[in-house]
Amino acid sequence: MDRLKLTTLAERRLRGDLIETFKVVNNKVQYGHQLFKLGRSRRNLINRVNAKSPNDICRISASFISERVRPYWNNLPKSVRNVETVDSFKASLECYKNNTNSLNPNNFWYVSKLVVDKIEGDNYLVNKDKFNQYLRENPLVAKRKGININL
Repeated sequence: MDRLKLTTLAERRLRGDLIETFKVVNNKVQYGHQLFKLGRSRRNLINRVNAKSPNDICRISASFISERVRPYWNNLPKSVRNVETVDSFKASLECYKNNTNSLNPNNFWYVSKLVVDKIEGDNYLVNKDKFNQYLRENPLVAKRKGININL
């Protein structure tokens, strides 16, 4: 993924969430204003959910855009959040991404690293070699899966 400069679906989803958040917070659209609660600075998002227990918050709000995007939005520098247009926000976000460390868990593209690590993990290459060897020894299985083992 790094060699091809591809992003994961998780990163694209979160990037889209940040763009929608920008539109709502800056009154660029006529929807979603009830989803976000802004702090006194009118730039930081604060928690809107009032629940009786922490388990309720996790269960009810974990998938809401406001809860998904809040920590990443608040971590963006003011220079990215304070631009005027959606296109300039996208450009600023991309510039910020390219000029900062992707290993920081507060950056929105860190989700890509988490996803890739879960898929590939420490044993990825060992498991890949074992799987490839299995397919070479069982060509009918490879054929059924549509995998060309003669490469």
